[in-house]
Amino acid sequence: MYSDRPFLKKILAASCKNPGSVIFAEGNDLRVVEAARMLLEWKAVKKITLLTDGASRHTRSGTSDWMNDASVNFLETSDAELIRSTEKSYLVLMNEKGKPVEASDLKRISSSALYQAGTMLNENRADCVVAGCVATTGDVIRAALGTVGLAPGIKVVSGSFIMDRSVEGKAETYVFADCGVVIDPTAQQLVDIAVGSCETLKQISGQDPVVAFLSFSTKGSAAHPRAAKMREAAELFKLRMPNIDSDGELQFDAAFIEAIGQRKAPGNKVSGRANCFIFPDLDSGNIAYKITERLAGFRAYGPILQGLARPYSDLSRGAAAEDIAMSALINILRSR
Repeated sequence: MYSDRPFLKKILAASCKNPGSVIFAEGNDLRVVEAARMLLEWKAVKKITLLTDGASRHTRSGTSDWMNDASVNFLETSDAELIRSTEKSYLVLMNEKGKPVEASDLKRISSSALYQAGTMLNENRADCVVAGCVATTGDVIRAALGTVGLAPGIKVVSGSFIMDRSVEGKAETYVFADCGVVIDPTAQQLVDIAVGSCETLKQISGQDPVVAFLSFSTKGSAAHPRAAKMREAAELFKLRMPNIDSDGELQFDAAFIEAIGQRKAPGNKVSGRANCFIFPDLDSGNIAYKITERLAGFRAYGPILQGLARPYSDLSRGAAAEDIAMSALINILRSR
């Protein structure tokens, strides 16, 4: 299946060597059920939990033998004990944050599969949560923030994509961000986005990150507040992460092609080496990853939610079963 995709072979090999556990918050969806079956077939996970409304296991999905596997656990969202434990955990989290909770909100939240999955993740009952093929990104992020919360030192959740292409058997792997969450990030938010992107690349591919803060301008070639924002973000990132090679503001060709980069910005350490590309806004990031996917033959894996304390994954609502399975494996690796 992955003979022409070294990146995916690497992900699958790492997962099979050290299997993890995943909670699927949308266990009623047939794509999720098929993804669970694929993960078991690949022997890439040790435990799968599917949250359902009780109808999916038999009436929607049949009675396949794999569903009786000891590593597969079906939990009904209406289960009284699950609701009680979710309510208790959520109240503890909100009390720690000093946030009051209305009784009506608590009832809704404790019965929500997204929040149930998040509280279980927060209690270390799984390595990651995968959701979003039914729920909206906004709903997924709200549940993730309300349960696992932000990672230390991070103030914003962002969405990256892993861009992967194989040329003559050699993998090219990059991270594009933000492509799914923050519409018009500030310079400070761009730094958080870049920090999360570096962690994503390192966790998934093992590469040392090299960060390019992208713009229509290279090192002051144009005077405009939007170019200045990227320049400021690059400077702040260098102060925060001095051991990671980074630069900005850079045009994409200056970041990607060494000869062009050295001509436009002599002496910079990024040209021809950049593998984390930080875009100035959601427009450019979202457009860029889709163009790269459709015109350049790259596969796009994501969105990967960055900045959370634990891997709580979002999906495209058009995700296929294989996309969902790979999202689980990618986010299990991010938990390590």
